[in-house]
Amino acid sequence: MRSTIPVQHADSAADPTDKPHTHVYRGRGFNAGEGNRRFVAAGSDTEKAAPTIGSKERRRKESDRRMLRAAVALIGRHGTSGASLADIGVEAGYSRGLPVQRFGTKLHLLETVIDTIQDRFMRQVERRIDGRTGCAALAERIRIQMEAVRDMPDSAIALYHLIVDSTGTVPELKPRIAELHGLYRDNLRAYLLQARKMGELRKDVDIEQNVRAISGAISGICIQALVSGDTKKLGEDAEFVAELFLDRLMEPTSKPANSGKAKAGAGAGTRSAPRRVAR
Repeated sequence: MRSTIPVQHADSAADPTDKPHTHVYRGRGFNAGEGNRRFVAAGSDTEKAAPTIGSKERRRKESDRRMLRAAVALIGRHGTSGASLADIGVEAGYSRGLPVQRFGTKLHLLETVIDTIQDRFMRQVERRIDGRTGCAALAERIRIQMEAVRDMPDSAIALYHLIVDSTGTVPELKPRIAELHGLYRDNLRAYLLQARKMGELRKDVDIEQNVRAISGAISGICIQALVSGDTKKLGEDAEFVAELFLDRLMEPTSKPANSGKAKAGAGAGTRSAPRRVAR
C-alpha cells in the first residue's frame, strides 16, 4: 500500500467567514479537489492533506472553555446566585446570550462546571497513582486532592460554593453533587479494599468509617485553608493526614521501617512505602 504525505495548507482559523477550505491533493501533476477524496483515500500516489478540525468547531470549543473559566471565576467571587448566564457571557468576552445558546439553562452550565472539575481531577489521580497500590496509593490520593486545592484555589472555592448551594439556593444540583461525592468516596474505598486484600490493614479496620473520616478530614482542612486565604501549607497538611490515618490503619508489619518519604518513581506492581511527614 502506497503511503500518503500530508500537504500543509493555511489554517482555516484565519478565515473570518468560516467557509470550508478546498483541500488540495497533489501527485503526478494531478490536483484533486474535495470531491476526489475517495479517490485519494483509495491508495493512489496522490498526496493527501492531513485532516483538520474546522475553524468553527475550534472556536466553539475555545468559547466553551472561556465561558466555563468565567463561570468558575464568578462563582468563586459571588457564589452561584451571583453568576448569571448573562454575566458569564460578558465575563468570558462574549455576548450576554451566548451561554444560553450553548448550555440552555443555568443548571446545565453548573453541572458542566462540575463535570469539568471532576474530569480534570480524576485524570490527575490516574496519572499520579501510576503503579502505586494499597496504602501507598491511598496516601498519594490524599496528597493529590489537597495539593489540587493548594494549586487551583479558584476552582476549589467554586466547587465548594456549588456543594454548599446544592443544599440551599440550588437544590437541583444535589443529585450531581451526591454523584461527585460518591465518586470520590468510591476512589478512596477502592484503595482501602486493595490494602486489605494485600494484608496491609489491621483486622479491625472499618472501611466505611475510614472512607468517611478521610474524606471529611480532607474537605475540612481544605475549607479552613480557603477561608483563611492561606493554602500554601496544604502539601504539608496532606503528608500529616496521610501519616495520621495510615499509622492507625496499617498492620505493624506493613509499616515502613523508617520514617522517611517513599522513594520517588517506585515501579508498577511494587508496594512502595507511603511518604511520611518529616519531624
